[in-house]
Amino acid sequence: MISQKQSQITHEILQGNLVKLMFKLSIPSTLGILMFSLNNFLDALFAGQFLGETDLAGITLALPLTGIAEGFSALVGVGSGSALSQAIGSGNIKIQSKIFGNLVVMGVAIAFVITTLGYSFSEKLIVFMGGSGEVASAGVAYFKTYILGSVFYILAGASSQIIKSEGKIRLSTIFDLIFIILNIVLNLIFISVFRWGIQGIALATVIAMAVSTFINLTYFLSGKSSILVNLKKIAIAIDLLRTILSVGISQLFYPITILIQDFVIFNLISYYGTDSDIAFFGATVKVSSFVFIPIIGFAQALQPIIGINYGAQNYERIKKAYLTFAIIGTILAILIWLPLQLFPKSFLGIILPGANFTEGDIFNFIILSILIPVWPLAYFSNTLFLSIGKGKTVLVVILLRSIILTVPMILFFSRISGVRGIYYGMLFADILFMLIVFLLTVWEFKYLSLLKAEVSK
Repeated sequence: MISQKQSQITHEILQGNLVKLMFKLSIPSTLGILMFSLNNFLDALFAGQFLGETDLAGITLALPLTGIAEGFSALVGVGSGSALSQAIGSGNIKIQSKIFGNLVVMGVAIAFVITTLGYSFSEKLIVFMGGSGEVASAGVAYFKTYILGSVFYILAGASSQIIKSEGKIRLSTIFDLIFIILNIVLNLIFISVFRWGIQGIALATVIAMAVSTFINLTYFLSGKSSILVNLKKIAIAIDLLRTILSVGISQLFYPITILIQDFVIFNLISYYGTDSDIAFFGATVKVSSFVFIPIIGFAQALQPIIGINYGAQNYERIKKAYLTFAIIGTILAILIWLPLQLFPKSFLGIILPGANFTEGDIFNFIILSILIPVWPLAYFSNTLFLSIGKGKTVLVVILLRSIILTVPMILFFSRISGVRGIYYGMLFADILFMLIVFLLTVWEFKYLSLLKAEVSK
């Protein structure tokens, strides 16, 4: 049976109006993503505004490496969240009661390993990313401080994900708001007052994430969660590992493939361009990423809807939910995307104040952001695959985009057009990627129709 605490939101997810449900879940989810995404953006902003181009370039090199912690957080959180949503939909209390304890043990064990390795090999990793001289020193200083707090990043991110999978996205957003406000305040204090430089930026994030971890775990331990938590059962759930890992492993591979992709990109920029080109690429990615915030927010809101309905065998509602989110998400993406195309210098100037952007710079920005209006399809398809336990499909898609398509394309086009070729390569790779995702989504819809027919019999 579904617990009393779950009954209201679960009823809405299973039977409520999809448009109303979409806005009810997407608005707080988008706000949460906005605030959480501000973490890395603020690091780049404070570096660009208060420290200078060298520190911004150093952070740009280090951020893909910090994505390793993010990947493991997603492995535990998304895998656990997918299992939880389906368990709620099917009314399986036994599985629900094992989720929290398993998450804590997995998170702490993984954090110990990546903290030890990351700190020990920090210098080699930054050099591997294409860093040298003062830029490399800045990147190492940032990464060493950040990686020491990876346990907080993993536990906070993973526990936040299962709160969302309960359908309590608004509560998760409140916790994210506390994190981001604290991070901003600490950044201002550590940089402006204590003058701790780039290490102060990383330390602010670590302390804020530690507080976020405490708040998230207190929520579960206080008994306010709709899932059962028993301190005597804080242990690995062997019977859930396969389910969690089959979905979560794709989320781990995502930052790893992005790391490989960025390694190639930064080394190519270093070869064909300058440190200023690295800083500009970082600014371009950060500005473009803001358009994806509402899209990711919609995708997170879609996850419990698909997962719970899949557990309840409401296959037709899954397709209707996907299409509803896709149509409205695309319209919203276009509305946010247009100002970027009309006033690119204004937005880029937020990250790189005082920089003199050339026509070539602006053209590179347009190349990288031109496909933004069709990205909701990829994000919502990814959510569809994850929520119904198709982790292998997600893994194939991730490998296709970063390794199989993007890396060869940027290597080819950069030999022809230098730094500009890197942007061309990313554009053509994304076009092919979108076509493949569209075909996989149509295939998955046919699979859901077959399941519906079997249930009807």
